[in-house]
Amino acid sequence: MREWHEEFEESTPDFITRRVLSLLKGRKVKLAPFARDLGIDPAFFHRFLKGKRRWRMDYLEKVAEGLEMSLEELFTMPKPQPEVLQPIITVVDEYSNPPEGLKIDKYFAVPMVEGRIAAEHTEAIPENYVTSMVWVYKPEIIWRQHHNLRAVKLPHNANSMEPTIHRGSIVIIDPVAKAITKNAIYAVKLDDNEGACAIRRVQENRNFWFFLSDNFNFEPIILEEKGNPNLIIGRVIWSWTNWLR
Repeated sequence: MREWHEEFEESTPDFITRRVLSLLKGRKVKLAPFARDLGIDPAFFHRFLKGKRRWRMDYLEKVAEGLEMSLEELFTMPKPQPEVLQPIITVVDEYSNPPEGLKIDKYFAVPMVEGRIAAEHTEAIPENYVTSMVWVYKPEIIWRQHHNLRAVKLPHNANSMEPTIHRGSIVIIDPVAKAITKNAIYAVKLDDNEGACAIRRVQENRNFWFFLSDNFNFEPIILEEKGNPNLIIGRVIWSWTNWLR
């Protein structure tokens, strides 16, 4: 018996449809529930996948949101991975080597730095700034491992995103993912708020930045884009909280 994606793949010449099908297949998405969750009639959605209707931008935006990615990520094929996946980072003391018993082929080391360092360096983090390593199970970060990821431990007074992200949590930031996506969380440069690397939800509207907290005790911060063009450090893609504190 053929899989559902095989039926569509035979009649889908355009790049966008092939890309959508590839993502749905890779995530083992059930088409009808996925379409309904997006507010799209499943039969209508099938016509897009069969190449019988041309994609409209509003439908592509819904698909991207449903797959929890930006339109830019939806339109771009992941870059081929080099043969060596594990970065070589020289770090002092006990962090020089992976933890004992760790299966190195299944984990990826993300350098941990101070918030101001994460904000200042968009490319690879200079090794002399790395304080420790965060070893993350590779499927958690998928193809982002070549995006110069960096980990930051939030200060103990950084409670603006509670209850979603707790003070003192470790977050991993993707500096390549700066496109604003609905429901995403970002590291941003707000020097007067929890240091140089604050965690917020972000909206853009009429040339203004809106920085929103999940903690209702915090008022939104509104800044004009014109005078503050580079406030987004990157998207928060992973967080870890120690519940034993």
